[in-house]
Amino acid sequence: WDTDPNTSIFGTPVTPPPSAPVATAPVAPTYQRTTADKSIEIQKVLAQQVGIQDIIDRINQRLYTYDDLEAAGVPKRIVTSFKHYQNQNITKFYNVEDLPPMDKGRTDVFFVGIPASGKSVMLSGLLFYAKKAGISIPDSYNTEGEKYDAQITSDLEKGILAKGTVSGSYNYIATSLKDEKNKTHPLNIVEVPGENYAKIFENGLENDEVKDFVNHIKNNNRKILIFVLDALDHMKRLDADYHNDYNQSDIYISILNMFRKHRILEKTDAVYLVVNKFDLIKKERIGTQQSDLTIADEFVKEEFRNLLNNCINAKESGNNKFKIKVFPFSIGEVVYDKILREYHPEYSKNIIAQIL
Repeated sequence: WDTDPNTSIFGTPVTPPPSAPVATAPVAPTYQRTTADKSIEIQKVLAQQVGIQDIIDRINQRLYTYDDLEAAGVPKRIVTSFKHYQNQNITKFYNVEDLPPMDKGRTDVFFVGIPASGKSVMLSGLLFYAKKAGISIPDSYNTEGEKYDAQITSDLEKGILAKGTVSGSYNYIATSLKDEKNKTHPLNIVEVPGENYAKIFENGLENDEVKDFVNHIKNNNRKILIFVLDALDHMKRLDADYHNDYNQSDIYISILNMFRKHRILEKTDAVYLVVNKFDLIKKERIGTQQSDLTIADEFVKEEFRNLLNNCINAKESGNNKFKIKVFPFSIGEVVYDKILREYHPEYSKNIIAQIL
């Protein structure tokens, strides 16, 4: 890790980040800096006991500097990622009516997930892999989508996770991918805010959010629905400070019913149940000889059986026999909550291959 800080964690050149700006407004002015305080706080960073936002707060409070962290032993590339994170751009806000119409003749790929399930991070991993593999062809049909694509993949290359979408905001990317036979597959990728899925579940299928969403996606294009199952949220669901009011599975079944009622499933080629933050599941099964795919499949059958059975029922009761696939997904080794130490491309590779 003590190599050139001006290269990304993947070995490719990146523009050196500017020095961390001094906060424009004083933060916690009563915080008294002492040598003991500085040493204690730096030790917390070295032990990875704090998140990136805590580190930024201490930098702004001038309790320590980035140079102090590097001198104490934090790898240069990680410190550089800290600086990139501090200067990370905020994703623009888009209502569904702000999006351009869904381009016809493509396959529409929808990411379905509760807030903070990791949809944006997963999407950044898929797009980054496609670019590294040389199979991505951005389409100029939606320039704002191109910018979002560029932003989240650039963030990933700099070792920081993509910011989650602003509450209520949609993102739409028009892009094409080439398969091994050099055939081009045009896609409409739609990232729907998790808060909207929760509202749809809470308020029922007859509300403005559903109508606006359905009106936007209702076309003759073929569909792929990606349900992002948040392993971390599922593990914490019984904790006293659990923040979500409803179980993921219940919300996703409601969304599945919405797709069925509005005949979206009739045009669906596949439903993917993707176990995100999969590394947490693997840690519980250290020493197992099972493949990641088998572990993910067992997890879904054990913990999301009702969702799986509802997908199977929707398939068998309809005229369109879409595929149902289970996938594991992890963006890689994450430290300090939002800093990517190592990207794991194999999970993105498998999903991209299946889409193609």
